[in-house]
Amino acid sequence: MSGSLKFGLNDKSTVMIEHHTMDNSTDKSFPVIDIDDVCVSEIGPWESFLLIMYSVVLIVAIFGNGVVCYLIINDHRMRSVTNLFLLNLAFSDIIKALMLPITIMANLIFHYWPFGSFTCPLGTYIQVVAVFSSALTMLAMSIDRYIAILHPLRPKITNKGVVLVLIIVWIMSAAVPLPTAITSKIVYSNDTDQCPKGQCIEVFTYMNRSVYSLVILLLQYFIPLMALACTYSRIGYIIWIKKTPGEAVPMRDERLANSKRKMVKMMIIVVLVYGMCWLPIHIVTLVGDYDPRLYEQEYTKLIWNTSFWLAMSHACYNPFVYVWMNKTFRRGFYKIFATCCCKKARRTNSLQEEHTMTMTLSTRNGHSGSHSGSNSV
Repeated sequence: MSGSLKFGLNDKSTVMIEHHTMDNSTDKSFPVIDIDDVCVSEIGPWESFLLIMYSVVLIVAIFGNGVVCYLIINDHRMRSVTNLFLLNLAFSDIIKALMLPITIMANLIFHYWPFGSFTCPLGTYIQVVAVFSSALTMLAMSIDRYIAILHPLRPKITNKGVVLVLIIVWIMSAAVPLPTAITSKIVYSNDTDQCPKGQCIEVFTYMNRSVYSLVILLLQYFIPLMALACTYSRIGYIIWIKKTPGEAVPMRDERLANSKRKMVKMMIIVVLVYGMCWLPIHIVTLVGDYDPRLYEQEYTKLIWNTSFWLAMSHACYNPFVYVWMNKTFRRGFYKIFATCCCKKARRTNSLQEEHTMTMTLSTRNGHSGSHSGSNSV
């Protein structure tokens, strides 16, 4: 996927291909080969480790972000403006996590796209949309915090206003990567050293691919990141160095300032994590688009899969940041864990009580049988 993600690397298979005589029923376009050798990756120690790490990301991302969504939706007191942005961020991360099995199969296990021609453009497109949604949601949240802190006397955005902003975010997220949905196709290689089954690739000319990669890189990563850096730098200067405009009561102001600092710290960490996770994959993809020979190197697939794992792992970090830096989310997570543990403990105790009662009844019935037998004698 140009500029952000790519399904099915054009890696050179090092496995020897056996040529056989083809009968009339065999597809003439490819020689008969040992599919198990050429079309399935050799899973070594590093690939096995990545499979485990991908699985961990999948489970943690769905569970953690699912709990975040539950807490915000279930508790009306948590439906603040900021938390509605976090709800959308969690939803985007869940979408990215749900697409991980497709990514694992297409990039790490197989040398081809095993999910059919329809899911090729759909899968790539959905993933890019989710990534755009995360970036634009963080940008919208930073603008909201910027206005709220630097211009505290202005009318604050309402929950309905946030919903409208998020609708615009999703429209923009769906519109910008449309070329990905249009150009993603299953492409078959004429190279006899590669798997004859097709790979899901964006079909561009060399120049168009480079331009599109650069546009996606700018709109999805660098421009939002620069805007986030500017807004949070200005916000940090106001709340840590300069007195916030419009505040006059010392005690109240100190409480408000502490609350703002905690929220801003949390959002700065969220942005930094996003920047660090996505930088390697953008560099690899951009260099590969400008010099396709990169994908012919033996080590490229490993580097790409590792960078891609780091990018996808971003989906599971935000809940940890919320629990670490926000006491409301921390209480919510603890409450859910406590509820789950209590239910498990009650279920265990109930099973033990049933087992004890069954054993007691069996013992009593045994004694009763023995007494009646002696009486009859």
